[in-house]
Amino acid sequence: MKKFYSILIGLSLLTIGGGLLSSCSSSDDNDFSSDPSYKGPTYVSLTLPDTTRIETEKFIATLDANGEFRLLMDDIEGGNHIFGFTLLRFQEGNFPTNLNVIEYMLRTGEVTYDTFSSLDPNDPRRNNGMIKISKIDKESMLVSGTFSSAMVPSPLNQSGMRTFTVSGEFKNIPYKRIGLISEYGFVYASLNGNDINDLMVVSDAKGDVVDGRVVIAAESKPMRKRAIKFSFPKEAAVGNYKYDQVQVEYISENGVKYFSNAEDQSLAESVLKIEQIGTLPGIPNRATYKGKFTFKLKSKDGRVLTLNFGDFSADISLKEVVTPGPGPGPGEGGGPIEL
Repeated sequence: MKKFYSILIGLSLLTIGGGLLSSCSSSDDNDFSSDPSYKGPTYVSLTLPDTTRIETEKFIATLDANGEFRLLMDDIEGGNHIFGFTLLRFQEGNFPTNLNVIEYMLRTGEVTYDTFSSLDPNDPRRNNGMIKISKIDKESMLVSGTFSSAMVPSPLNQSGMRTFTVSGEFKNIPYKRIGLISEYGFVYASLNGNDINDLMVVSDAKGDVVDGRVVIAAESKPMRKRAIKFSFPKEAAVGNYKYDQVQVEYISENGVKYFSNAEDQSLAESVLKIEQIGTLPGIPNRATYKGKFTFKLKSKDGRVLTLNFGDFSADISLKEVVTPGPGPGPGEGGGPIEL
């Protein structure tokens, strides 16, 4: 049988001490365990018969709006090998590979590949293996797990390769959300263990900087009307911000409004993390804000809810709007913003 390769994608223990040292907190003895943000090495191991190798930074992990998770490695040895799998449900547990399909492609020519799949076209009900999600870190957006499955060759293959077993491990793989259909971005959160993944960013043609504050607003489809709006000073840079700087209003699908309040200590665990601010090439007066949040909010009748594992990407207008009339701006004194 033609020799296969085993690929270890990510940051091996040998490279962590050098390549990542500058981006992590360090002590005199370079002990990463003293840095609470350090989650351990990031890698994907892909084991095929015969050989083990190490590669770096050649994987893509995505979570789409339907909750499907995809791990893809499409540049192994310059594209000579392509590997990936799709999970229909993104949660911790074990998932059979006849339904959650693993795919492998081996280059046989300049633009041709032999393909192998964990789904047997002659017996699709047969389970050839398992993908296990052992841990999902929603706050850091990292996923870990293992996989093992028999891989069935396509009848169109030319190499003569027979069924073989693929196995491996993925550890602390960062994933991104994709596929949310919105011109201006999305806001995601988890409420009571349920995903809120239909909040689409809306941009005001007059401008999204109101009274000196960046305003990010998002709303759901009309049949399930939810909405969120949060604001922060336009001077805010990448960093973490509490309710003394951030103002939030959330409207539930039942129409109940929940607010932030800088003076309410029961909401003090809330934080907005701005992770990236970027301009849009060739498009003046617009910028993209990306980040995460945990918002603890209270209704006027005292009910409290927490929006956990918040994630947002918002393309906003930098045009400034000044509203008439006296009174504190959003975020001053803990008053609500009206959507």
